[in-house]
Amino acid sequence: LRAGEEPLCVSWMTTDAKGLWTTFGCQRVGGDAFYSICACTHFSTFAILMGLPHDTDSFALTVVTYVGMSVSLVCLFLAILTFLLCRSLWSVSVSLHMQLSICLFT
Repeated sequence: LRAGEEPLCVSWMTTDAKGLWTTFGCQRVGGDAFYSICACTHFSTFAILMGLPHDTDSFALTVVTYVGMSVSLVCLFLAILTFLLCRSLWSVSVSLHMQLSICLFT
């Protein structure tokens, strides 16, 4: 284990057609830096997830995320527009690329 890491014993819980990992009913009862022993009170799908320390989001990371997402959306929009307006290039391949671009845009 590195500093600040914490192994979490979790199980898969399904609610309202959605699933999530939860620590409910599972706990780590032993182990060291190389293995973990978990004890759970129910049958399910189990895993050990590494909990990292919560760092506050840096302003630079937030700016890079929003700028990158904005540039990506503009480029996808331009690609879709190009596919729609250049009918002379129309083929099955172009149709598939346009549909992929639309899926990524939404």
